Amino acid sequence: MKDSKARLFPVVMGAARLSSIVAVLMLTVSSLVGANGDVESEIIFQGNSDVDGPFWLEFSCELDTCQDMELVVWTNDSQYRVMDTHLVEWSGIVNGSVSWELLANPSLVMENFAMRSIIGEQSDIIEISDLPDLVPSPGQQGEWASISASSDCQLNRCSRSEILSEGASFIGILDTSADDDAILVEGDNGDVVKISNIQSPDSISIEYWSRSVSKTLMGSISSSESNSVYLAYPEDAELWIRIVHSDESDFSPYRFHLARFDDENEGPSGEDLGNPWIYDFQLTSNSTSNDFYRGHISSNDQLGDSLLISTGAKISLPIICHFTGEVALEILLHELDGEEEKIVEDSNQCPQNIETSPYSTGIEFRIKSEQVIEWEIEVPHSSSGDGVLLGDAPDLLWLETGPSEFWSLLSPSTTPYSGSLGIGDRIDIHPFEIVDSNGSMVMIRSDFESPVTYQIQTLSQDSWQILNYTNGTVTSVPPGIHAIRVEGLSPILGDVEYEFYIVYLGENIPDEGEYRDLSHLFTNFYVLIGGLMLLPLAVVLWWNRSLFLEKKNTRSGFEIHGIKKLELLRERLSSESENLGGDNEGVVKALSMLGDSSWDEALYDLGEPSLRHMTKQIEICSWVIPESRFLIMGIRTFQDMWKLTALSVSSPEGSTASIAKVSPEHMFENNEVFLDTLNPETKRFLSLEITGDPSLIELEVSGLVNGEPLAAVPREAISFDGD
Repeated sequence: MKDSKARLFPVVMGAARLSSIVAVLMLTVSSLVGANGDVESEIIFQGNSDVDGPFWLEFSCELDTCQDMELVVWTNDSQYRVMDTHLVEWSGIVNGSVSWELLANPSLVMENFAMRSIIGEQSDIIEISDLPDLVPSPGQQGEWASISASSDCQLNRCSRSEILSEGASFIGILDTSADDDAILVEGDNGDVVKISNIQSPDSISIEYWSRSVSKTLMGSISSSESNSVYLAYPEDAELWIRIVHSDESDFSPYRFHLARFDDENEGPSGEDLGNPWIYDFQLTSNSTSNDFYRGHISSNDQLGDSLLISTGAKISLPIICHFTGEVALEILLHELDGEEEKIVEDSNQCPQNIETSPYSTGIEFRIKSEQVIEWEIEVPHSSSGDGVLLGDAPDLLWLETGPSEFWSLLSPSTTPYSGSLGIGDRIDIHPFEIVDSNGSMVMIRSDFESPVTYQIQTLSQDSWQILNYTNGTVTSVPPGIHAIRVEGLSPILGDVEYEFYIVYLGENIPDEGEYRDLSHLFTNFYVLIGGLMLLPLAVVLWWNRSLFLEKKNTRSGFEIHGIKKLELLRERLSSESENLGGDNEGVVKALSMLGDSSWDEALYDLGEPSLRHMTKQIEICSWVIPESRFLIMGIRTFQDMWKLTALSVSSPEGSTASIAKVSPEHMFENNEVFLDTLNPETKRFLSLEITGDPSLIELEVSGLVNGEPLAAVPREAISFDGD
C-alpha cells in the first residue's frame, strides 16, 4: 500500500534545477579540497545506500575542534568532498547508489562525532514528483496524492520492535524557499493520526488542515519539537498535512513518520473498542513478547476505551500505565460469580500494585479522555501460579453450573503440576478432565517432599456432587471433569510448595467375557470343609463354657455403668437439652468419666465409633451424637510423644466445617483445635460443636514426632447430618 501511494506522486525536480544545485555544491567542494592535502587521515565511518530520492548527511564535531575532518560522497558518477573542523554535510538528489566516508585525524574516534541524516529505505514513501504547495480549496477536484499509513499495532497484536516500524515514513524535498508540500491523509471520523520524528537540515513545520465545505487550519508542529502529535481525524472532512519552510532556506530535504489508527479495527474482533467491555471473553496477558496493551482515544469518542485482562486470585499485580494526555480512569475486578468490584475510580493514573481477591478472574480498565491520546497498559503476570492458573487455585468446588472457562483443566500427562499453599490458604482445588470413553485408571504421584495430602474426587457430571474419592491411590475415573484436592497438613506456618503428576494408567476397558455359574458343583465340598474347620472351634467353646457364663454374669454390672456414661454424654451434648448453654461443667465431668476407664472400656461404653483410624504412633476414634451438632473425639498415643499437636476438621465436598466450642476447654480457631503436647501412652476425649453445613467431615491430627512433622489422616470421612 505504501509503494502504490508513492507512485501517485507526479515529477518535481527538473534536470536543470538539479544541475544548478550540483554545480554549486561542486564549486564549494572544489574550494575545500586540497586545503590540507598532505594530512594522512583515517576512515572513521563509512556507509552506502541504493535508494533513490532526497539525501542528506551531516557529521558534527563533539569536541572543540576535530582536525582533518572530511566527508567524501560518491553518487551519480561524481565525487564530492567537504572539509571542516566543526561540521560537514552534503545534501542532494541521488539516482542509483550513494556511498560515503568520514575521514579525520587518527587520534579521533566515532564517539567524537554526531550524525544526522535523511537516507531513504525500501519501506519509505519517497516524493518523486512535486506536491501541491497549498491544500486544495473546497470544491476543487483532482487526483491528489495520499498516505494511508494504517497501523494494526493495537491491543497486544504487535511487539515493541514492530511498533517502531508501524505506519509509514515519508521523505520529501522543499527545493526552493517558495516550495511547500501538501499531502492528503486517508481515514475517517474516529481515527487517530500520529505524526512524529520530523527531520530536516533546516527548520520546517508541519501544518494540519481540515478540508470539507471549508478549509480550516487545525494546528502545526515544528521540526524543533521532539514530542509526537496526535490528531483526531475531522468529522465529515479530509485531513491534510502541509510541510512548509520556517526560514528562507532553498534546498531542504525532510522526513517525518505518520501512523493512522483505525477505530474500526481497534477491538479484538476488528471493531471499535467500547466502554465498558462488551465481549464474553477476556484477554490474556501472559505472553512472553506482547505482554502489554495499547490503544487510542479520539476527541470525538465520548465513551472511551475499556480493557479486560485475565488474572488470577490472591496475587499482587504490578501495573504499568502510560497516557499521552489527561484521562479519567476506573479499574474493576471481575469475580467468578460474575460480580464486579470497583477498586479505582476517576483517577488520572494507575496504582503501582493491585491485590486481587480470592475469586478474581479478570481486571478491567475503563479509560475516558477529552483529548486525543494514546494509552498503554502492561500487567505483568508471575509464571508461578497454581497448576496452570495465573494465580491461586480456588479453595472450594465450583457451583452447580459447573466449572467456568476460568478453571483451566489439567489432564493426565508426564508434565508435573505445581502450586503453593500458605497461611489462610490451606486448600487448592484443581479440575482435570478424563476423555477416554470408558474412563481412565489414574493416580497421583509426587516426587516432591511436601507436607500436603492429595485427593482424587470423582464427581457427578450433573450435580457436581462427590461420588467417590481416594487419597491419590489408583482409581477408575469415568469420562468428564473431576477434581484433585490438595490440602496442607496442619499447622501451616508459612509458604508450602507442592508438585504432583496425574499418572495415566490406561483406559478402563470392561471385560466382556461370558461367565457361567458352576458353584453348584462344589456344594458338597464346601459343606465338608466348613464342618471340618468349625469342629476345633466347637471343642474350644465347650471346654470354656463356664468362663463365658461367669463373664456374662460379671459383665452385666459393668454394662450398666457404661450405659450410664453414654447416657450422661448424650444428655449433656444433645441439641435438645434445655441447659446446654451453661452446662459445660457437666460435659467435662462426663468426658472425665471416660478418661477414668481404660481405652477398651471407653470404646465399649460409647459403642461402635463412626470412624476409627490407627497408625504406629496414634489411634483416632470419633462418635457422632445423634440429633446434635456434636462429635466425640478420642485420641490415644502409643510409645511416641506428640508436640505442637493440632486436630482439624474439614469437609471434602467444600462446604464449610468450623468448630464453635470445645470441651474440655482448649485453644481453637476456625476448624483447628490446638492440643499442644500428648505424652506417650495417654488418651484424651473431647467434645466438638460443629458449625456450617457439612454433610461429610474429614479429620486430621498433626504435630511433631521425634522432631519431624507427622499427620494422621483417616481415609474415610464421617457422615454428619446434624439437624
